[in-house]
Amino acid sequence: MLSSNRKLWKAIATCLSAILLVAVTACGAAQNSGSPAASNPAPGSPAASKPAESAKASAPAKPQEPLKIGAILTSSGPIGSIGPKQLLGAELAVDEINAAGGILGRKIELIVRDDGGDPTKALTAAHELVEKQGVTIIIGVTLGSASQAVQPYLTEQKVVLIGMGSSGFNDPQKYPYSFFAAALPSLQTEILVQYAVEVTKAQKIGVIAESTAFGNMSIDDIKKHLNARGGLQPAGIELYASGTQDVTAQLTNLRKAGTQVVIGVTQGADSVRVLKTLQGMGWEVPFLGNEGLADATIIDGVGPDGLKLAYAYGFARQSYSDKTTVHPRTKEFADKLAKRLNQNPLRESLQHPPRHYDIVYMLKMAIEKAQSTEGPKVAAGLEEIKNFDGARASFTFSKDNHVGMSLDQLTMVKVAQPKDGFFERAPGY
Repeated sequence: MLSSNRKLWKAIATCLSAILLVAVTACGAAQNSGSPAASNPAPGSPAASKPAESAKASAPAKPQEPLKIGAILTSSGPIGSIGPKQLLGAELAVDEINAAGGILGRKIELIVRDDGGDPTKALTAAHELVEKQGVTIIIGVTLGSASQAVQPYLTEQKVVLIGMGSSGFNDPQKYPYSFFAAALPSLQTEILVQYAVEVTKAQKIGVIAESTAFGNMSIDDIKKHLNARGGLQPAGIELYASGTQDVTAQLTNLRKAGTQVVIGVTQGADSVRVLKTLQGMGWEVPFLGNEGLADATIIDGVGPDGLKLAYAYGFARQSYSDKTTVHPRTKEFADKLAKRLNQNPLRESLQHPPRHYDIVYMLKMAIEKAQSTEGPKVAAGLEEIKNFDGARASFTFSKDNHVGMSLDQLTMVKVAQPKDGFFERAPGY
């Protein structure tokens, strides 16, 4: 009997010990678990319907990738002075846009390449920008021969190209992603021929031109515009290779032909050599050329005496006369450029920077219209731009016209002695 009682009390003690152990363990677990009800709300409870608020939500948002825009400029070689001038305008626009938040919330990253005026280098740069940098938009190029090299490839890749160009590539059907924010050679030569025939009244008009795609296309356009004015033909046409150091023979031939006005299809350092040669020959003849004649590098290289009879096509907004004033948008840009360059008054020519300033802002407008940086969508956005109020000119594009400028945007200016970056209009304008 005693043995049975001992066994009973032993069993009871064992049970009590087990119960106590379970209670202690449960209490410890409750203390270490925090608030299990808050971490695991019951389905359907108010807490269960709220989005999770955690450390992930308080972490800084990942910055958006930059919006890459490529630029192929000519910053070395015979016309290497042009590229840095173009870049001035583009960078000014990029800095302004980025300071205001970028495009679609993304900061612009401008990736610049120098083609040296070489078509092969231009194509290499295009491949690198598209295939390695992933750009879908390129600003450029400068020379017609470079345009000829890159446009088929960029069209195949559906990459937008906007900048300077050549008449032969103004074909939206063949090159749907190419746009021009410059006066094409056909417009340039038209106003030069118009001035030579209608203002100077010359009948014998000679041509000196670089032997490039730009030069050859311009010669064809000059012939066409002369023929349209009473069947005139050039008194002579002289070619030279870009970078040629001596053009005396070419100019002597034009002089012997009785040339009354010389139209020059020249650029950069070549323009300096041609004008200095005319001066050295003592041949005082009106010389009509493209906008590049008004570049500070050429003005300084030739000097005032060699520019007395030099006239260039220019832009109405950037010129003045006793009857006209500089356009407010152009004046605003000039003030910004003067501040950036710490020049007062502005000594830098306004022949190149305003165009690339306008280009960047037109791209911003097109990208925002498209809500995309895809080439075809940006191209469609550019085609919708009408009467863009630029520092350079007023630009209008359409599906059938990828040249933003018209003849009425142009004028003729005196090359010598710009005033605060602006040029006085030539006699007759």
